[in-house]
Amino acid sequence: MNDLTKLLLALAMFAGVVQAQEPKDPASSGQSVAPLFGVGGGPDAFGYTFTDSSAGNCAFQFIDISATGTQVVSGDDAGSAPIALQGPFNFYGDDLTDIVMTSNGALSTDLTDTGGDLSNDCPLPVIPSTSGGARIYPLHDDLITNNGLFEYFPVCPRPSDQFPAADLGCHVFHYDESTHFGDTVAFDTQVILYDNSFEIVFQHDDRNPEAGSGSTTGIQNAAADIGLTFACDAAASIPANSAQCFRHPTPDVAVLPPPPAVPTMTTWGMIAMALALMVLGSLIMRRRAN
Repeated sequence: MNDLTKLLLALAMFAGVVQAQEPKDPASSGQSVAPLFGVGGGPDAFGYTFTDSSAGNCAFQFIDISATGTQVVSGDDAGSAPIALQGPFNFYGDDLTDIVMTSNGALSTDLTDTGGDLSNDCPLPVIPSTSGGARIYPLHDDLITNNGLFEYFPVCPRPSDQFPAADLGCHVFHYDESTHFGDTVAFDTQVILYDNSFEIVFQHDDRNPEAGSGSTTGIQNAAADIGLTFACDAAASIPANSAQCFRHPTPDVAVLPPPPAVPTMTTWGMIAMALALMVLGSLIMRRRAN
């Protein structure tokens, strides 16, 4: 093979790679989903539901791991090596032991995912444009992530909203100082995965210039036929200092504390209530007689 032939083959291979990549900064889907602030959503076909920080049962409490987390991914259209989880995390019925963090605001169960999926999927479920696997989308968009960080906490610094009395561990994936492609304003986003309750929490700081107008926040299964969208391609859908909480329909109740017991009335309490009702009835009858 002569040098000219080698050069032509190399150019052809390069052209194939370029054609396989998505165009940068793609247009929005035109199928926006506005959030149901304070109302919640779901269930999807699996049973996931969501709520958000404006509802009062999904706290915004950012876990800053910028100085303590391990950098697992950075740059433009990049994916991490598989990240080992401390224990199986059930997601759409599958027990995950590893996960990939991509720079474009997605966690993927496809352990070969190199992070090339940059056009946000809206609304969910949608077959991903590149790679596969189940997806967790805190803010799926064409992002450039300065530091994609990971840290596990045996006791989560942000208590579970669903099981506040339980000292649950959590995996934190922190998109530190990310920017939208073509923009220079940096912001932070993170995902928290809770042990045993299998809750998923997204949190966003107050610097995201697009505020959800060109991104997707939600989850979907590996077959891409079940998903739950909090919001996508909708203006002001991801407010400053906000959180979105996705709840699994069947947490591992064997290791979780039981829900608070409903108070029961004692015998003396029932007697006191009966006497009070008798006195009240007597007063009403006297007033009518007069």
